[in-house]
Amino acid sequence: MEGLLGAVMAMSHQSLCTRRATRASGRRVCVPTLCTLLFLLACSGESRPVTLDVRTDLPEGLRDYVEESFEGAHPDVDVRLTVSTTDESVADVLAGVRGEAPFDVWWGAHASGLERVADEGRLLPYSPIWLDEPGLAMPDTGAAWHPLLVTPYVIAFSRDDLELTRAPSDWNDLRHFRWSEEIELLDPLRSEAGAWFMLSMLARYEAELNTEAGFDWLITLDGQVDSYAATPGDAVRALGVTASRIAVLPRADAEEARATDAPWLYYRLPESGTPILARGVAVVRGTEEVQAAQAFVDHVGALDVRTVSKLQTRWQPAYGDVDSSRLPADFELMHPWRPWALAVDRIEGQRDTWLDRWEREIQRR
Repeated sequence: MEGLLGAVMAMSHQSLCTRRATRASGRRVCVPTLCTLLFLLACSGESRPVTLDVRTDLPEGLRDYVEESFEGAHPDVDVRLTVSTTDESVADVLAGVRGEAPFDVWWGAHASGLERVADEGRLLPYSPIWLDEPGLAMPDTGAAWHPLLVTPYVIAFSRDDLELTRAPSDWNDLRHFRWSEEIELLDPLRSEAGAWFMLSMLARYEAELNTEAGFDWLITLDGQVDSYAATPGDAVRALGVTASRIAVLPRADAEEARATDAPWLYYRLPESGTPILARGVAVVRGTEEVQAAQAFVDHVGALDVRTVSKLQTRWQPAYGDVDSSRLPADFELMHPWRPWALAVDRIEGQRDTWLDRWEREIQRR
């Protein structure tokens, strides 16, 4: 350290002499300033270790991969992952003091929770590098948060029970008398996936016609419903015992069931397009580790992480593709599909009103 200080003083003296010589000759010479040297001196010591607190409820295998790969690329950062649901993290952020972050990065949270916290000004805008990748029709979230993983809704059924040519191919097909009391839906009051499907339908009808037409569609669909399931697993089991013949599910859940205990499960992606569920990522406003947090957001959208994310969750990236060579040949059914616009701002703005009305006018009929 003493040797470095001596070097700094010598270079400072040289800088002063050089400036005098420059004034005498009239020539401009690039020399190090004392401020620059002092900055280099400060950086010559040991850097302060950075602890990055990350909240997520994504699978353990994906969490481990991201933690190890990020720390490998950023050895000065210690990533501390805490498993927390979206609702739990929303409560922690909103209960905290404004301007103070209870954690640094929110990774894999549902769009509904991210939008709610963003509306309160609790997220720090950042545009990650992977936004330049080709993506689906994603909303303008004002850079406060960005969709990271998405999965579409599908019309699922058992191939042991129903021939492919007889299965519904679009949403309006579900209203055919053939499916009276044969459909399993996710409960909007007990399942976020169920709520998002219903709210997305209403937002779509509101944009193209009006809200009343959307509720009319849901009332007609309700007449075809055998029961409202609390979880996708419950809906798949209902198909397995033919208590219901059709189920509306997120594709990721249908594929997980096909890969585990329901190889008979099949599905169609509606021809007119389909709503999508989205999980996103954001930096929490008030973090003291802004640069590390932004680097983490960049990292989770990289090609290798996108690929591992799909392998571990069966959700696909909202931006960019995956390394298809790493996916098993029978990893998922290969059907083209068209996503509906993710109207997250409108959905969250009307969530309570529309859910209350659904409960009053449809569930309690």
